[in-house]
Amino acid sequence: MSALSPEVVEFAANNVDSLEDLQVLLTCMDTRDRWWDANGMARELGIGVSASRRSLDRLARGNLLDIRITGDVRYQFKPGTPRLEAAAAACAAAYRANPIALVQLVTGSTRRNLRDFADAFRIRRDDDS
Repeated sequence: MSALSPEVVEFAANNVDSLEDLQVLLTCMDTRDRWWDANGMARELGIGVSASRRSLDRLARGNLLDIRITGDVRYQFKPGTPRLEAAAAACAAAYRANPIALVQLVTGSTRRNLRDFADAFRIRRDDDS
């Protein structure tokens, strides 16, 4: 984990719950102009449609994807804030530089410890407990 920046660790802890989430996020980022549905993403990544849908929904709830309702729900990478976009870009860069470290971070057996570690880097007001 030490090879990854605190920003990447925090982003992964808050937004990437599985390897599928990471794959879906990176695919959406690499194809920013494309709108994805769960079936198309599943085919692209070779994962199940339900896993694809869960990841797309989770990333959309995290304010990383825009949603368009047509005959199906479609998703496109469009973070809600510049800070979130920068953190996603840092995560993608970390993956490209050291994919094993990021995959180990995401798939680690102690996700709670990862969240606790990421929380240590958050700045809080005294009344935020």
